Amino acid sequence: MPACAVLARARRHRSICPSPVSARSEPILMWWLLRTILMLLVVGMLALALAVGPLFLQDTPILEASAPPSPQDVVATRQLVRDIRAAAGEGQESNTVLRADAAQLNSAIRLGSRFIDGFRGRVTIDASEVLGEISMPVPWWRGQKWLNISGRVPEFEQQFSLSRITVGATDLPPALAIAVARTGANIGIGHRFGDKVLEAATAMKITGDVLAFRIDLDDVGKNGVMRGAFGTLRGREMPAPDVIEAYHQRIREAIEQGTLSETGSLLPYLRFALQAALENSTPETLPNAYTAAVFGLAKACGAKDFAMIVGRLAFDTATAPGEWSTHCNDVTFNGRIDSRRHFITSAALQAASNTGVAVSIGEFKELHDIISGAGGFDFTDLAANLSGIRMSNVLMAAPIDAWPSLLERMSAEQDVIVPFDGIPQIMPEAEFKARFGDVDSPQYKAMLAMIEARIDRLALYRGN
Repeated sequence: MPACAVLARARRHRSICPSPVSARSEPILMWWLLRTILMLLVVGMLALALAVGPLFLQDTPILEASAPPSPQDVVATRQLVRDIRAAAGEGQESNTVLRADAAQLNSAIRLGSRFIDGFRGRVTIDASEVLGEISMPVPWWRGQKWLNISGRVPEFEQQFSLSRITVGATDLPPALAIAVARTGANIGIGHRFGDKVLEAATAMKITGDVLAFRIDLDDVGKNGVMRGAFGTLRGREMPAPDVIEAYHQRIREAIEQGTLSETGSLLPYLRFALQAALENSTPETLPNAYTAAVFGLAKACGAKDFAMIVGRLAFDTATAPGEWSTHCNDVTFNGRIDSRRHFITSAALQAASNTGVAVSIGEFKELHDIISGAGGFDFTDLAANLSGIRMSNVLMAAPIDAWPSLLERMSAEQDVIVPFDGIPQIMPEAEFKARFGDVDSPQYKAMLAMIEARIDRLALYRGN
């Protein structure tokens, strides 16, 4: 299992020496990272709000709503995540550090804001400090209030610090604010999450509008921490890696034995995995059994780097993989290989987190495809994503005695995944802008609503 350390702890006192790096990264890693970072910010902010009391909430935000994310934002953020992954290395000591400018960081914030309705953020870099500003809506008994926080981070070595932190209109002692955010993340997420994230930041230097970070990501990536983080999102602990691997092994053995065909539809795979989850489950254990089964299926048949991306979260990567002579690479859904990958990967991400994560992952992937050479924005990919999300929502909410009836409803593909007729496919940037504008436009939202309405009529989801 590769370690995620930019520099070994023994080398923390060395000065930052940026060096050029390059590494391959798949888009899904970006969404996991953004969600984790934003989750820490939100938990910390809520802890601050509880600590300082409602008098610190304000009637208006300190930041204007930003424009919806653009394809260029996705590309900039993906490059940032590539750099993070390159800086993480392969478990060897390295002089590599992470560099990012304000434009990249603000692109990442615009994407991350899609995960939490109303969230706003901005980073500004000056000669010696970084100014971070955040506004988040807070439901209130007489309408809505805003939690506004601004903080200044000076250059540091060894230990993260703040020179100023303002909540509402009040300045707080920086050490107190850090302690409250750390404790809130520790309690809210568990696994010493706040401690580990703050300990991961070991240095920051500012050169012009570019930040150079030295970060030790290893502790943040360990199974226990990530399972706890996504357990918080889903309301329960993630299944243990060995349980997920057992489902993966069972699916792969079924392919080897010919029980599951190497060609044809994904539907038999779905029914096989769901039946396996139902066997020997109790009402209390069935949601986790479903999550483990769908993760095992995603590892076998989902996005090609799914296992690599979430390996620290869910898979027992210490176990050597089996030598398989068969595979599901040619299996399709709605007659398409990419729809199979979109459907099952979104179902797995939904089982691990919530709708906002899985929808945004698909949305950002399509924005990236507009200018990446992959062709353009494809609503049929989003339709497959949304169908997979709905399957997870329905099955995880259903009582155990309803499962046999739900499995019976899955007799054909069109009982589970929405047909693509009439749904726009690959559109270059100019066509997407002409027809839909951006991902906040009424036309875009109407298209998603139409897809959701079609999903409502499918046999598996009808009445749920």
